[in-house]
Amino acid sequence: MDRTPASIGGFAIESVLGTGGMSTVYLARDSRRLVALKVFNSGCPSNSILVHPGIVPVYDRGEHLGMHWLAMEYVAGGDADSELRSGRMPPERAVRIVSEVGEALDFAHAQGVLHGDVKPSNFLLAERDRVLLADFGAAPFVENGSVLASAAYASPEMLRGKEIDSRSDIYSLGCSLFRLLTGKPPFFDAGSKDAVVQSHLRREPPQATRYAPWLPQAIDAVIGTAMAKDPDARYQNPCALADEAAAALTD
Repeated sequence: MDRTPASIGGFAIESVLGTGGMSTVYLARDSRRLVALKVFNSGCPSNSILVHPGIVPVYDRGEHLGMHWLAMEYVAGGDADSELRSGRMPPERAVRIVSEVGEALDFAHAQGVLHGDVKPSNFLLAERDRVLLADFGAAPFVENGSVLASAAYASPEMLRGKEIDSRSDIYSLGCSLFRLLTGKPPFFDAGSKDAVVQSHLRREPPQATRYAPWLPQAIDAVIGTAMAKDPDARYQNPCALADEAAAALTD
């Protein structure tokens, strides 16, 4: 039985674009345009409005049957994770995407806004391979003791339920770089979600060259710094991570 609603907040629902543990995203339309309409299963999205060429614009927000929703620009070009799975993610493209995401994060952090769920499926690809970072403010990050962000990319401090800052996003960006370069999320070999969580808490950062031996050895140090357990030992801004990754590929 199809449970897709006919409309939400004045937007006519056309199809389901994707669904996950935190939300469902619909392709929807009002009298002016197509939008990606994200409906949260729980929690309330941030009220922060970020205007930046590398961040997906939010047009409207509201509540439907007790669930919060956001109407965002519909980006038809897919995302970095789907491009990776299709075999279209050479190292140079991966680093360029991470660099553009880093610029968007740097802007957001300067406004005092954290992302909280940085991962390749949130790196949307528009015309001419322009990168747009989606899903800002899918807060709260932890609700009733459960981490709402994707465990495969979550920082140790987030997984512990501690207060987080911009360096948590940097950890997740390092995890995303590992995924785009190797085709595997960090600690993919852990076997269960609980084991993945424990790996983020206790294991050393994985080496990309172990799974992609054609990469330069210098990239391992970049990912190791980005994924340091101690936030003080990480890159202190996302652009520094991106710059070091680009330099590692050209050395």
